Amino acid sequence: MRYIATGRIHPERADISFNRIEWKIPEQGRVIAQCNSSQVTITIELTSVDGWITAYIVAEQFASMVVSALGFSLGSGYSVELIQITEDDGTPHVFGVRPKGGESNQTLGFDPHNPIFNRTFQLANRDVFFRLALRDFIRAINDTTDCATYCYRSIESIKSAFVFETGKERWADMHAALGTDREIIDSTVKNYADPIRHGNWVKVKETNSATRWKMLLLTRNILLKYLDHKIPRT
Repeated sequence: MRYIATGRIHPERADISFNRIEWKIPEQGRVIAQCNSSQVTITIELTSVDGWITAYIVAEQFASMVVSALGFSLGSGYSVELIQITEDDGTPHVFGVRPKGGESNQTLGFDPHNPIFNRTFQLANRDVFFRLALRDFIRAINDTTDCATYCYRSIESIKSAFVFETGKERWADMHAALGTDREIIDSTVKNYADPIRHGNWVKVKETNSATRWKMLLLTRNILLKYLDHKIPRT
């Protein structure tokens, strides 16, 4: 099966281009990458890729490899955003910005969102721990490779907010105030994040969309509990 991923390299104004690069994967097939005016195309022809979602993740990994090498050589901070996957029969799949999961195919957002937005902005404006926790959570939504790392760092930021208040380096204060559970955090997020955090990619545990959804939902709920703790709902 052949899949074509298209997207862009940011900052787009950098006008990045590189010639065709081809990887030949023994007994599987090949991957081809090319870019013109910051518009990147990744062609996946691998027997191990069993669907368009897998193709997206594979394409993202290969695109990031090239862009990271190019950014390193130029001393520039580039990133990749893949927008669409097209199947061999021409069926397109556009990736949105709001992941869905769970039995009801829910989103991470709130309805209505304005009350949450207003309280979140107020707290982020005065609480650096919450502000940076939000930043990492948003990064986790968009990064399939480092989702666990960003989720765990987001949760750690909330824990650090309590450490700052009490002067005691422990998780107990957060759990007592928010009703969180260390074992759930460990099994859902930390156990996946630890190898990546320590650079031990050989021992990284494989994740899928369902696994990452659980990470994101748990992290979002911890952030919401902290928000309610600091600025109660009216």
